[in-house]
Amino acid sequence: MSQLLTPPGITIPYVPADIFLHHTTLKPRPKLILLGDSITEQGSSSIHGWVNSLTIHYNRRVDVINRGLGGYNTHWGLAVLPLILEELIGPSTAAQQVDNHTISNNNDDVGGQCQKQEEEVQQQQQQQQQEFPQYTFVIAYGANDSCLLNGPHSRHHVTINNYSNNLQHMIQMIRTWKSNKMIVSMTTTTTMVVLMTPPPCDTNIQYPSRDNENSTRLYAETCVLVGKNLGVPVVDLWNGMQQQQQQQQQQQLPSQPSLSSLGQEEYLSDGLHLTPMGNYRVYELLLNVLEAEEEESGVFVGLTIPNLPRSYPDHTMVNATHPQQTFGVVTTHVV
Repeated sequence: MSQLLTPPGITIPYVPADIFLHHTTLKPRPKLILLGDSITEQGSSSIHGWVNSLTIHYNRRVDVINRGLGGYNTHWGLAVLPLILEELIGPSTAAQQVDNHTISNNNDDVGGQCQKQEEEVQQQQQQQQQEFPQYTFVIAYGANDSCLLNGPHSRHHVTINNYSNNLQHMIQMIRTWKSNKMIVSMTTTTTMVVLMTPPPCDTNIQYPSRDNENSTRLYAETCVLVGKNLGVPVVDLWNGMQQQQQQQQQQQLPSQPSLSSLGQEEYLSDGLHLTPMGNYRVYELLLNVLEAEEEESGVFVGLTIPNLPRSYPDHTMVNATHPQQTFGVVTTHVV
């Protein structure tokens, strides 16, 4: 096995001194909430983890919250989502919520049930886009849903139709959690959703549990289609982590050995989970979507460093004698 590459170090992006000093706020920080399986959970478990990289990148500007749950699929993720939303946002005020007890793996297509609401949301988002959302949810399931039905991890398998339905239900639940109408990008409590496809897997290592071309690819394509239909930005890990490898394979001569194993070594530690370089690639691809300020659909996140104020005034701006005046705080609390 070739030596694993070390990704570039993550640093807080530079901003001009006047912006750094004066672009601050007393308002609550925006929240970046990451939902997914072990690929998300383990993003916080090492120095090179992609979630930790986001935390460094958005230091003092965005709270990055990891709610990845190893082994989960969209069926279980949908069931636990109300608990996560209540924990992070508060009790739901929606008049109608998705009833998880009525959702099972035997469901067919539910897309038509939400289509009218989704179209209204897309129109409002296009017309009333705020600079950045207060809550951004990244839904990153699929690596377990795509487990082969007849393989040793079949209990994690979710059919493609139900995978699509579950993603749609998650998006609807998040958007409607705090309002009788779907939350759109026009208030200080705006909520955005981003989908992230499952990454590729190494079939040579993972089979008969997983198959990259005949299973994982189909789930990634379904994830992209759900995003397109509902006006949700999508991070395409499956293609984004194979583009360079695919280009190399197309250019190689017939007599040359396949470079696919080299690509898997760079990004995948066990044919499924991420190496340091794999973590960096996920960070890179996700950041491209989070920082995009224009999308073809008209729906974009806009979590760019110049847009995001630092939390609380710079120390040089604090009234040294009467600091409460700086923060507009009046308190009689005695320590």
